[in-house]
Amino acid sequence: LEAEACYVDTVELTLDNIVEIVTYADPKNLALLKEHCMDFLSSANKIEASEKVSFDDMPSRLVKDLMVAFARREGEGLSEGGALSTMRVSQLRKLAHEKGLSVDGSREMLIDAI
Repeated sequence: LEAEACYVDTVELTLDNIVEIVTYADPKNLALLKEHCMDFLSSANKIEASEKVSFDDMPSRLVKDLMVAFARREGEGLSEGGALSTMRVSQLRKLAHEKGLSVDGSREMLIDAI
């Protein structure tokens, strides 16, 4: 987990490399890296992203992660029922740790455990 956090701090995301990095992170359950990629996409210029990024190469299951990033950026889903689904991975890991649960795994695994 510490190595992933260090990598996230140093990786330079661009519209040219975003699909390569997120498709690397996804099967390895690198939740922080996936979240970093989705945050980058949600803050990118939407027209430029649609022209430069080939979403055909991106697994469809990542659309949910992208929608969560958009919702978090726009402040949606902050009600009690949607609180866990819009929390950052680091927040979910902290909450899991406080409850004595495993802090490793994907966003969905953390939410299910909590």
